[in-house]
Amino acid sequence: MSGMVAYYLSFRAPLHIGERGIGQEETREFVPADTLFSALCSAWRLLYGVESLARDLLACYHDAGREPFFLTSAFPFAGDVRFYPKPLRPPANDTELAKRWKTIRWVSERVLELYLQGKPIPLEISTHSGTQSLVRHGGNLLIHPDDQEDLKGFWDYEQDDLAVYRQAVVPRVTLDRVTNASQIWQFGEVHFAEGCGLWFGVQFGRSEIREQFEACVRLLGDTGLGGERGAGRGLFTFERREWQLAQPDSPTRFLTLAPWLPADPTQRSWLQQEGSAYELTLKRGWLGSPEARNLRRKEVWMVAEGSIIAHPPEFRLGQLVDLKPDPAPHPAYRYGYAFPIGVK
Repeated sequence: MSGMVAYYLSFRAPLHIGERGIGQEETREFVPADTLFSALCSAWRLLYGVESLARDLLACYHDAGREPFFLTSAFPFAGDVRFYPKPLRPPANDTELAKRWKTIRWVSERVLELYLQGKPIPLEISTHSGTQSLVRHGGNLLIHPDDQEDLKGFWDYEQDDLAVYRQAVVPRVTLDRVTNASQIWQFGEVHFAEGCGLWFGVQFGRSEIREQFEACVRLLGDTGLGGERGAGRGLFTFERREWQLAQPDSPTRFLTLAPWLPADPTQRSWLQQEGSAYELTLKRGWLGSPEARNLRRKEVWMVAEGSIIAHPPEFRLGQLVDLKPDPAPHPAYRYGYAFPIGVK
């Protein structure tokens, strides 16, 4: 495998990523890897055709060692500071941190590296004006003391807090085609502050595929990611940067940065071993191809990002599973490979 890279998405319009709820008022502030993979497949089809999608991309995942790439989910960033999902097992031997850990959603990269190494994680720092909390953004973000300077440009002085993104519920109106009666419904969307957005990491299996991959990302930026693309939602520009993450030597567990679907009973058994901590997330949705746009995929439960698995990290854990409904004219694959980061 070649080196890891990160892609930074700077959004030119609000983003809507569907969440479970009534209607469309619920939205995520990140993009799961399986959603991102499906969007990339749609872009690949438009650029290179159905045969190339099946032959040059999807078929390669069924041949171990030929996988084109592995993805993380897309997480928030602010300037040069990347955020990651909170590991689901609280740090050991710190009762106060364990209490606060429940409400934290994202941790900065420096905090994650402390966690991976099993080192103490500070919750607050002392300043000339007293003690200052490192839990920001309404309690969602935990940052490292060294992130203070990097994030000062994103401080909202009115709210006296970091302002990386905000979620809004927008009223919309629909008209009945027969009676012309109007009905109000709610639509959720995420707005990112200037200089903020989403980033995702990629581990390429073959370096020569990167050009095609980036062409698909560029097309997604011009056509939109997520829901309501026809209304201009989800447009972005992107930038590629090198990505390195300090991991411990000889880790015994891994943290996944992508939803994971265990491929066999052995992988499923790791969830029950001591040291594992995980959540399950239900995946469902509609097919996006022109031939089957009105059909729903089959549902599947997956291990959520941030889960800790009691097994040493290795790539190719998981599967690409076909969830097509019976009437569908083609496969409907769901991306389910873990993106493993070693934990001490």
